[in-house]
Amino acid sequence: MNGATGSPLAARQTALPYTVMGAALIGLAVVFLLWLLWRILQKRKESPEYIEAQKNRPTTLADIQALAKKISLTRQEAMLLFTLCARQKSRNVYYLWNDTEYIDGMFREEFNRLRQKGAEGDIFNLFSLRTRLEKISNMQASIPSSHNIPEGQTLILPATGGRVYAFKIKKNEPDSITLEMPPNLEGTEFCPKPLDKIVMTFMSKRDVLYVLSTRVIRFQHGSGGAEEMVIRHSNAVSMQNRRQWKRVNVGNKCSFSAVEETTGKRGEVSYAPKENKYEGKLADVSAGGCMIQTKLPIKRDQKLWIKISLPEKPEFEAIGLIVSAQKNNETEVYSLHISFIEIPQESRNDVLAYVYKY
Repeated sequence: MNGATGSPLAARQTALPYTVMGAALIGLAVVFLLWLLWRILQKRKESPEYIEAQKNRPTTLADIQALAKKISLTRQEAMLLFTLCARQKSRNVYYLWNDTEYIDGMFREEFNRLRQKGAEGDIFNLFSLRTRLEKISNMQASIPSSHNIPEGQTLILPATGGRVYAFKIKKNEPDSITLEMPPNLEGTEFCPKPLDKIVMTFMSKRDVLYVLSTRVIRFQHGSGGAEEMVIRHSNAVSMQNRRQWKRVNVGNKCSFSAVEETTGKRGEVSYAPKENKYEGKLADVSAGGCMIQTKLPIKRDQKLWIKISLPEKPEFEAIGLIVSAQKNNETEVYSLHISFIEIPQESRNDVLAYVYKY
């Protein structure tokens, strides 16, 4: 029996657990070293030096594919962006896609090249991509809470009859926001009361409209005797992203008229302006529509012929449908919100170029 204890078989059986344990330890050591190497590489990739070096190298197809996955671009959008970057030998757009100044420089150069060729369809696709990138950037930079609204920002309180009252944020403190009241609101029927729920709007630096739902805490006298309204902080801040196209204020005069609508034998519809033309104010414009202000009592669901002139752009005509009409009871002015149903492709591109300052 004693001789069996020292047999080769027994020795191997005794050594097996140590062999397994040693292999496991070596495996763990390898895994740890790989993890440590991965962490070192990740830290390096997060370093300012690495990021700056990556920004300054040319954009590759792999960069575009990574960006498309990151921000959910379609294949067509990704390939258009890659073609644009390759043509201009651009810096790494994976890091620069939401750098407004750099991206606009790229798109402006491409717009000028396509305009010289008369490639209006390609220009429209270019602006569609520019709009898409801007929307994604705005979504990522959205304001989630009233804590994030900067001091000096103007908040608008709408009232009945088309009236609006502008409040300026004087202090944004951890527990409340102090607003400087407009002088024409105090003592009117539209002035909120303590504990009232109110809805206000504001426009961010990116020209994105937000709606804020909050509650009035109190009114107080501020420095210099100015009246102030103090409101609660709120997480009920929502981005109004319903518009398909970016819209900008204009303020130019425009002409408009009712239209004669004719249906052809094959069901095609054509529009012609009626003889009586009227002058209005073009308050704002986008590639999808515009807003006209007039004192004429015009209702929604009517079609209009519109002649529009934008600074440094050719005058053009369009047909639009009034999707809403609002009257300001103080000024007796109607604001007609119009959706374009007929507009020349080149004119739509001119509007987009005006909106983006190309």
